[in-house]
Amino acid sequence: MLEHDTSTTSPSRERIVASLTALLTRMLRPDAPVTERTQLMDELGLSSSLALELLLELEDELEIQIDVEDLDEDQMATLADLADHIVANSTPR
Repeated sequence: MLEHDTSTTSPSRERIVASLTALLTRMLRPDAPVTERTQLMDELGLSSSLALELLLELEDELEIQIDVEDLDEDQMATLADLADHIVANSTPR
């Protein structure tokens, strides 16, 4: 079996979800647990400036680059939507 070189592969979706959950919980201190179905803007009140801060922290934590050029509110409706966008639009550093 071949071992994967993690320095050249993107993190798994599960790792991205776990990191997003932890960062959102720390940054926003929500009343309810953050799940993949959590509405980022509607339930958590995530602003565009906080979203940028979240993505920058996620990039540092996971050592990835996230392409945010095409990212809009529709792709950030829920935590799951954002995780899917990051999986499809990120590259390892």
